[in-house]
Amino acid sequence: MYTSRRFLFAGLLTAWLIGLSLTLHAAPLQAFENDSLAHIIKQRQGKPFVLILWSLDCEYCQASLQALAQKKRQNKNLNIVTLATDSMTDAQTAALIRQRLRALGMQSDTWAFGAAPAEQLRHAIDPNWHGELPRSYWFNVGGTHGTKRAYSGVLDAAIIERYIGR
Repeated sequence: MYTSRRFLFAGLLTAWLIGLSLTLHAAPLQAFENDSLAHIIKQRQGKPFVLILWSLDCEYCQASLQALAQKKRQNKNLNIVTLATDSMTDAQTAALIRQRLRALGMQSDTWAFGAAPAEQLRHAIDPNWHGELPRSYWFNVGGTHGTKRAYSGVLDAAIIERYIGR
């Protein structure tokens, strides 16, 4: 009896430590502010990437995130930046964003709207964008440095391939 409790305790402790390790090694959720897009672009140094804008309450966004996650598993070079349009100033919302992305295996390059008003942040991304979701921006596609192509609507494998296959 005593031995089985020790094994149970050791197993629970191991599971807890693994969970803690994964949490500590996951990239933090970053606050997206007015100057964040310039930082994201500069950080990529002209390499192609997709910025996917989504929200917790947008069902179509989940389909787009799943399609991107699937394509990422097939193509490790696909550079994805996720930006939740939900405000991360609420701790519960931030936790839900992290949980959703973790379930998809998309824990790096994660952002959520910060303290600035949503209208300001949308304008900082694209003055012509009015908040429809899902929305994606494809940067430097086809090897053309400095390009930015916008797409509104659900992403599927064919649409993703159209942008990364150029």
